[in-house]
Amino acid sequence: LACIITLWGPYPIGARVPSAIVATTPWSDGCQGLKSCICPRETVCADDLLSMIFLTIARSSAWFDYPLYMLLFMSKANNLNNFLQHTALRCWINFSDYHHVHSLFGIVVGLESTSHAFFHIVRWARRKD
Repeated sequence: LACIITLWGPYPIGARVPSAIVATTPWSDGCQGLKSCICPRETVCADDLLSMIFLTIARSSAWFDYPLYMLLFMSKANNLNNFLQHTALRCWINFSDYHHVHSLFGIVVGLESTSHAFFHIVRWARRKD
């Protein structure tokens, strides 16, 4: 939700900028068929609806990965897992064998990173960047 708000919300809350302002930048001629678009800087300029959708997918896939990075790290932190195994949390979470979690989340992060890169490349190709 935070990813969507910071991307699709109007400036300064989000990254949507009016077309008149985007047209004054050296990297865009303005929003194509829209009153506002996501174009705060050259590397994050999506000045048509399809590019904005691709940018949203790319950003959402990156934000989805952040908790997985933390769990990937924690799954191999043996001292922390041993400590947590001796707390009341062990009633709900089995901290003794997290290798399967590490393997599964590693695959998910790989897929998410690939989709993240793919949608950025498609967006850049549309702009001929």
